[in-house]
Amino acid sequence: MKFVGVDHIDMIVKDLSKSIEYYRKFGMQVEGTVDNGKTVFLWNGDSDRPVRIELHQQREGETLGIDHLSFEVDDPVQAQKEVEFLGGVDFLFEPFENEQSGRTISNSYDPDGVQIQMARQTGTGTYKNWE
Repeated sequence: MKFVGVDHIDMIVKDLSKSIEYYRKFGMQVEGTVDNGKTVFLWNGDSDRPVRIELHQQREGETLGIDHLSFEVDDPVQAQKEVEFLGGVDFLFEPFENEQSGRTISNSYDPDGVQIQMARQTGTGTYKNWE
């Protein structure tokens, strides 16, 4: 098992509208939204070299900054099995397809408490178009 790319970076932001406008200046465009508009997916519009960012409106008690790093793998289910075989990594749940994003995901924390996700696009996702 190995990471084959960065799927997305998920950030908790203070002002969602300001953050969207900021990243649009760098060529990012809104791909979709979930959580009644409190989570927005941005991407660079390039299918050959995609860059994706997920922005979450800060909630009470949440710390601003990186929520998780999502790395693409060929098969999240098999990847989790391989890592579990090696030992020393506790996963937060069994891999599943997140219906909103259409990604099969598996999450754990690194030694410093950063949430690391392994993901693969396996469905179309149900998130809504932003505009």
